[in-house]
Amino acid sequence: MKFSEQWLREWVSPKIDTVTLTEQLTMAGLEVDGVEPACANTSGLIVAEVQSVEPHPDADKLRVCQVDNGTKVLNIVCGAPNVKAGMKTVLAPVGASLPDIDELTAVELKGVKSEGMLCSASEIGLGDDHDGIMELPVEVNAGTRLEQLYPVDDSVIEISLTPNRGDCLSILGIAREVAVLNQMESVTNRVESV
Repeated sequence: MKFSEQWLREWVSPKIDTVTLTEQLTMAGLEVDGVEPACANTSGLIVAEVQSVEPHPDADKLRVCQVDNGTKVLNIVCGAPNVKAGMKTVLAPVGASLPDIDELTAVELKGVKSEGMLCSASEIGLGDDHDGIMELPVEVNAGTRLEQLYPVDDSVIEISLTPNRGDCLSILGIAREVAVLNQMESVTNRVESV
């Protein structure tokens, strides 16, 4: 079973780090098989607003976009079919990191300089959608860091459950176990208030 550490901490949040939490779970009979980042290597990603979209002069499937990153307008070459003027999306500017790229650099695509990359959910590890770039709510300000919108610093904890631990087949069950292990108020009060 896999679950988000941040989701667990919404139910019960003892003042312990991830390593101590996983040790407690293992000692309670919930063998921790692994802990991995929910979204790996995505530093420097920000919200940007696409101001204009023009066809690329030398490529049918590419477009040249003017993108506002909150401080200046950048020239970005994009191949996403859903890019349009006025939309807010995720920008990986020069120097940003992505799961497959340590540090993004400026490139020239078919003779046009691109100062970054507009990203799909799959490119930043937030989902499987790779059909187009992410479309964010229009009320989000350009220049906002991505970690302010999405829990990119979250961890995914994977545990193996034995047949005698059916009480931990849900996030509520695991939260109850963590509350007991840390002598905290029961999470049952939260369930009753929901």
